[in-house]
Amino acid sequence: MNKIRVNLKENSYDILIGTDILPELGKIIEANDWGREVIIITDPLVNDLYGDRVRKGFKTKPLIIETKRGESHKTLAEAARVFDILVRHGAHRDCLIIALGGGVVGDLAGFVAANYMRGVPYIQVPTTLLAQVDASIGGKTAVNHPRGKNLIGAFYQPKLVFIDVKTLTSLPVRELRTGLAEIVKYGMIKDAGFFKFLEENAHHLHTRAFEKDDTLRAALKLWQTIVAESAKIKAEVVEKDEKEAKLRMILNFGHTVGHAIESLTRYRSYNHGEAVAIGMVAASLISQKLGVSEPSVMDRLCRLFDKLGLPSEIKGFPAAKIMAGINLDKKVIDGRVNFVLPEKLGKVIIRDNVPSEIVRQALLELGAK
Repeated sequence: MNKIRVNLKENSYDILIGTDILPELGKIIEANDWGREVIIITDPLVNDLYGDRVRKGFKTKPLIIETKRGESHKTLAEAARVFDILVRHGAHRDCLIIALGGGVVGDLAGFVAANYMRGVPYIQVPTTLLAQVDASIGGKTAVNHPRGKNLIGAFYQPKLVFIDVKTLTSLPVRELRTGLAEIVKYGMIKDAGFFKFLEENAHHLHTRAFEKDDTLRAALKLWQTIVAESAKIKAEVVEKDEKEAKLRMILNFGHTVGHAIESLTRYRSYNHGEAVAIGMVAASLISQKLGVSEPSVMDRLCRLFDKLGLPSEIKGFPAAKIMAGINLDKKVIDGRVNFVLPEKLGKVIIRDNVPSEIVRQALLELGAK
């Protein structure tokens, strides 16, 4: 089992990463005395797949709250429904919330934990690749507003992030790919060697390796290595800038354009990773147009996305509407959009003076209209 410490003084916690470890969670919680009553927030599909395995480790059966599936349900209304259940159940400040599921469940359950009784402890148990390498780490909790993603939320760190990479075997191809986009991001912003490792192993990063016993073990070992390396990079950034004062903004590489595309398409045409992949290509093209990076950076990024089955073009969406979405981004400060731009593989900079016309040209070249 890999163990990564996120050092945030009184908010410090561990990230534990292993294979087939879900039944061990109850023992860890009991040993740390994090809560007298355990409440698991999950969705119906994840509950069917993994609810029993998680509950195996508990002496007392936890309360299960199922939420609606999908990004479009990560709303204040859904959070209010969960609050109502907690109140009716009589949950107190000594309860412990477990977020069991993907990024939507993790964001929503974290938001509920941050606000219920002015804050109760919670644990992230991410079951999708995207949540394992990104959403579960760093304490960002939020719900969406109709005009923008994650506009209502808080920084609230978990007590533990508990990752079982065997849950990846139940993911469809598209869901695996969306997590790969965030993994590529870590190589782009912080580690050129990791980016090269992904280039060399791209042909192994698919669901076919899960189908046979003789390839499953090797595949899970590779995924555990990749998830651990991604978590390590994110933890290092979060440690230096817990609440996104500056450095942590580099984790938003690709997200400025990506979130705008997600909101414009109401989270239906592209999933998060696909939108962020397009956003990373857009940021790389903007960087190239500004003379910040060489064309080879965008070329290698696009080739890797092609190998992984991720998009690198916008399909006909209006550039003006994407621009409007960019201006609603949380990274807009004093009316200026902060763009994360690559200088080279493994290094990015933050610029708040990118001309709007350069952004518009990049969007048009990538297929916007």
